[in-house]
Amino acid sequence: MSVIAVLLIILFLLMYVVGRDRGVRSFFTVCFNFLIFFIMVILIANKLNPLIVTIVICIVISSITLFYINGLNKKTISSLISVTIVVLFTTLITYKMGMGAKIQGFGKEQYDSISSLSLYIKLNFSTIVICEILIGLLGAVIDVSISISSSMNELYNTNSSITKKSLFDSGMNIGKDILGTMTNTLFFAYISGFMALIIYFSSLHYSIADILNNKVFCAEVFQILCSGVGIILIIPVTALITSQILCNDK
Repeated sequence: MSVIAVLLIILFLLMYVVGRDRGVRSFFTVCFNFLIFFIMVILIANKLNPLIVTIVICIVISSITLFYINGLNKKTISSLISVTIVVLFTTLITYKMGMGAKIQGFGKEQYDSISSLSLYIKLNFSTIVICEILIGLLGAVIDVSISISSSMNELYNTNSSITKKSLFDSGMNIGKDILGTMTNTLFFAYISGFMALIIYFSSLHYSIADILNNKVFCAEVFQILCSGVGIILIIPVTALITSQILCNDK
């Protein structure tokens, strides 16, 4: 039995022991989302528009993650609407900046890795970078959104006479508490994958100026900053959408 299979079994058992039915649903959600992601890669490789495919896949993954695990209710509907808005808005923000920054493609440190591969794949790597940012951002945005909407839903159920403004302010306060930890989560997730390259730069005796002007380094920093923008945007958007949906039922 392979190491990956053993780790999958351990993960499934732990999720079942800790989460019971919801843990099992979460496990199968992860597996199904991986399959959808694989389909997305195949569609992009077959020359479909990467941005459109990625946005549609982001909405599909968000729907499965929210509705299958948490059910179809007001808080999950609010989260789905909020995630969709933030994904679209982040695309608009990062697309123009990504084109101007010219961070697509490979750096000179990667020449050896791609020297044996064909470069005639006819894909626009400028849009691929934006797709990477959206996929990397998606999990964190869903997490923050459902945390805020779920907390606001509990507040509303406890006090159904709460005003729309008070509920919105509560959602913003909840989001502020989540913001710092989730930004750090994204930062360390990206920087951990970049650690080997930092060691490589050090071995080559790169100066700080060389590192800061390196294409690969700038691409990683660009993704971290754009993901941070998405995390910040999801807080007011979720607070606003959730307060509207909950309080309008009055």
